[in-house]
Amino acid sequence: MDAAWTAWTSVVVVTAVAAVLLVAVVRHRDRRSARVALTDALTGLGNRAALTGRVARLLAGGASPGLLLLDLDGFKDVNDTLGHTAGDALLRQVATVLQRTAGPQAQVTRLGGDEFAVLVPSPAHGAELEVLAKRLLAALSIGGFTSGEVPLDVQGSIGIAVAGADGTSAEELLQHADVAMYAAKRARAGVLRYDAEQDQHSTGALEVLGQLRQAMEEDQLVVHYQPKVAGDGRLLGFEALVRWQHPTRGLLPPAAFLPFVERTRLIHALTRWVLLTAVRQVATWRAHGLDTTVSVNISAASLDEGLLGMVEEALALTRWPPEQLVLEITETAIVVDPAGARRTVQRLRERGVRVSVDDFGAGATSLVHLRGLAVHELKVDRQFVSDLMAHPEDEVIVSSVIALAHRLGLVVVAEGVEDARTAARLRAMGCDELQGYLFARPLPAAQALAWARGEQGRLAAGSAEPAAAPTGAAAE
Repeated sequence: MDAAWTAWTSVVVVTAVAAVLLVAVVRHRDRRSARVALTDALTGLGNRAALTGRVARLLAGGASPGLLLLDLDGFKDVNDTLGHTAGDALLRQVATVLQRTAGPQAQVTRLGGDEFAVLVPSPAHGAELEVLAKRLLAALSIGGFTSGEVPLDVQGSIGIAVAGADGTSAEELLQHADVAMYAAKRARAGVLRYDAEQDQHSTGALEVLGQLRQAMEEDQLVVHYQPKVAGDGRLLGFEALVRWQHPTRGLLPPAAFLPFVERTRLIHALTRWVLLTAVRQVATWRAHGLDTTVSVNISAASLDEGLLGMVEEALALTRWPPEQLVLEITETAIVVDPAGARRTVQRLRERGVRVSVDDFGAGATSLVHLRGLAVHELKVDRQFVSDLMAHPEDEVIVSSVIALAHRLGLVVVAEGVEDARTAARLRAMGCDELQGYLFARPLPAAQALAWARGEQGRLAAGSAEPAAAPTGAAAE
């Protein structure tokens, strides 16, 4: 009996010890799994789940943390040129620099790719976050990063969001810091705080995008046409400008919806629609005896390989001469991706299509950026034209642009011409083409055709006065 009892007791003890050990192993495994689940495998930093959990706990405790979202500029070039192993090594080096610079109170996480976040649990004020952000960028610029023996120059852009003013949840803070970061990247500002008024991802913007998709399906979009004339008043062509005939808000100009569309893939569908509509319209006019060029605006987002297919489609469907199609690109398209812009513009030129740089002088480019870019014309921004007679410095700028552009073999178009004195001065300076309310506002197709026929009659009669635009013309 004693032997049996002893044996049974031994079994119980061994089982209990085994159970305790099993529980310990399971708990250790669970803790390890939890750490793994919250850790970025490449850098050893916390990951997105770790960040959102920490933010949620801080908010629940009544804190107002600040969030800095950092994206490296040009990281894709490192991967493409040196390979992903070099890219991974660079990310580990960046993680070390960010941790060292942010200090022990801040939590640095890697969200994925080349995006990092820095969480400051209780900043004294927004200025403190901006100072930290600039310190981080400065640390990256002097970080001494390498791939093997290849030195790497690392720059970044940072968006800032603060709990309370810029969001009440981890998701909102991340979203708004992301918006600010991309705004900083576009503006080349380095660091920007979230601004709700500049947020193109707001509920209102989403509503506009949803309505615009429906508008395209229900033919609510229309194209208006504004003439471009030669120095002697001859009609040279029309610029096609999209409008939205909204069922409740009336006729909307591009500024009311294009800024939202350009951040989505919907811009490609809209560009194709405007291009086809405009070329078909001028092809119809040509069949009725009006021979003219047509200009279509192309956003930076659409200046890629897909644009070439759209152009070929429009030319094939209408048999429109490529030399009578002008594509107007913005300065932004040149600055954001100079190499890509050169490739696309060169292929358009080889096809015979003309390319114009729109709003020249309003952005960050200069004539230096045009070297090697096979464009045909420059459009001087209206800010230098509309007050040309009142501000001598504007006249100096415009005359310099005209002279230098002509030396590069480019045609110069002045937009925003609203009075006869300005038009006369531009002609005296040698400006090749003029466009503005002095001649006509953007007009619906039927009114544009009537204006053109009236202009032809005026020139045949030898009149020196521009033809009056029909009433009811829409503003640009």
